Amino acid sequence: MNLEKLTQFLVELEFSNSKAWFDQNRPRYLELRLEFIQFVTEIIAGVSSFDASVKGINAKDCLFRINRDVRFSNNKNPYKTNFSAALSAGGRHSNMPIYYVQLGIENSITAGGIYAPPNDQLALIRRFVERHPARADALLKNKTLLEAFGGLDKDAVLSRFPKGFPDGSELLKFKSFTVSSSFDALELGSEGVLERIVTKCAKMQALHKYLREALTYDS
Repeated sequence: MNLEKLTQFLVELEFSNSKAWFDQNRPRYLELRLEFIQFVTEIIAGVSSFDASVKGINAKDCLFRINRDVRFSNNKNPYKTNFSAALSAGGRHSNMPIYYVQLGIENSITAGGIYAPPNDQLALIRRFVERHPARADALLKNKTLLEAFGGLDKDAVLSRFPKGFPDGSELLKFKSFTVSSSFDALELGSEGVLERIVTKCAKMQALHKYLREALTYDS
């Protein structure tokens, strides 16, 4: 992945975020997209070494479109200023834990878990947490997650226990179950970025295994 070309394209896109500019520069975008597909393919190969669920998935099924959904946003810019993908057995639309990769202008991101699960999934996870509070507390205190990500993200946590759960593990208050870490892609270089992403994905395993068990426990 040519990170210099990618960054230059995204910088220009940020300042000229219009369909006219994008149409004029579409050949550049398509070239970079092909490189990103190959990059995601290499990530899949690396992650497959410790998570067989992603083995053999098609990188194209994991890519997010660069077009933004502006219907409910005050920001009407038509294009994102990053390339991103979500790796899981079902591609980017999976209802199981995903590995999220984003390459942007400044901060790039490696993240994982389940963001804002629908009500039926959230109910399954909370029921599992309720039945196994000690395991939930252990997840929150997991040393690897704390050292690699600072623990689970806390941007979607209730101040009180949800209705129907008078007490229990603090994990019951979470509405999303994710970890994330940002980095400067240009500073690391292509090989360094690939190694960092795969390493971070490996350190998410405690969260992913917990969520998979929670979502399939009753079945």
